Amino acid sequence: MVQNLGKYERQLWQEAEFGESATARTAAYRRFILDLYHAQPVAGYAWLHGLKQGRMVHVGTVDAPVTNGDVKQIVAEFRKAVGTGKDAPSTKGVDLLGWDFAFELNEVARQDAEKAGIDLRLVRIPREVLEKRAVEQGDIRFFELAALSVGRKKTGRKVTLALEDFVIPLDDVPADVQKAVTHWSQWIDYWAVDWDNKGDAFHNEWQAYRTRKSTNLTLTVEHEYDEPGEYSVVVKVIDILGNDTTKALQLKVTGRA
Repeated sequence: MVQNLGKYERQLWQEAEFGESATARTAAYRRFILDLYHAQPVAGYAWLHGLKQGRMVHVGTVDAPVTNGDVKQIVAEFRKAVGTGKDAPSTKGVDLLGWDFAFELNEVARQDAEKAGIDLRLVRIPREVLEKRAVEQGDIRFFELAALSVGRKKTGRKVTLALEDFVIPLDDVPADVQKAVTHWSQWIDYWAVDWDNKGDAFHNEWQAYRTRKSTNLTLTVEHEYDEPGEYSVVVKVIDILGNDTTKALQLKVTGRA
C-alpha cells in the first residue's frame, strides 16, 4: 500500500511538472532526473537515456519498479551501443536509476550484467526530487543500493535467519560516520521479516531495531511454520542513512515441528 501511494504521488507530480502529453512528459521527466544526476542526455536509444563520466545511465519510470527484465533489455542495448557514435560509453558501466526495485534485483541483476562484462550500479532516485525547495537548494543526493547477505538454517518446520554481512556504498557517507563504524552491523538501524510473501507488498511480521537504551541489534531470528510447504521470505533492512535494502529467500519447509 505504501509503495502504491508513492507511485500515485509520483504520477501526479510528473503530470503537474511536465504536462499531459505522455511522450513529451516522459522525455522532460528523464531530462530533469539526468540533470539532477549530473548526466548528459543521449539520443538514439530506447533503454539508455544519459551519459555520465563515460557510463551510460537509465532512468526508471515513476510508476513501476525496475525489474530483471528491464535490466536484460538495458544490457542488450548497451552491448550494441559500445563504440558507436559520439554518445557511446567509454567504459563498460551502466548506472540504473530507479524509484523502486523488484525484490532480489540487486544480486540477480549484477550477476546478469557481470556475465555480459558490464559493471552495473543500481541507484535509488530520492523522494526529495519531488520537493521543489530541495531541488532549488541542490540538496538532492543519489545513493547506490547496498548488498545484504542472509544465512538460513532449517530444522523440521523451524527456520533460523541470520544477517551475515551488509555492504553499503561509501561514496556519500561522511568521513566521520565511516570512522565511527567498526562492524558492518552498525550500518543497520532496523530490520524486518515477511515470512510468507505472496509477491505483493512487504508485510512486517517481525522486526528488530536499535534504541537509545539498547544500541545492540539482534542479528538472528527464529520462526516456526504451521504447515510444510514452499515459502518466499523477504528480509528488509533500513540503514542509518534511511535507505532500504531487501533480499528474497526461497524456503522449502518439510517435516514435523
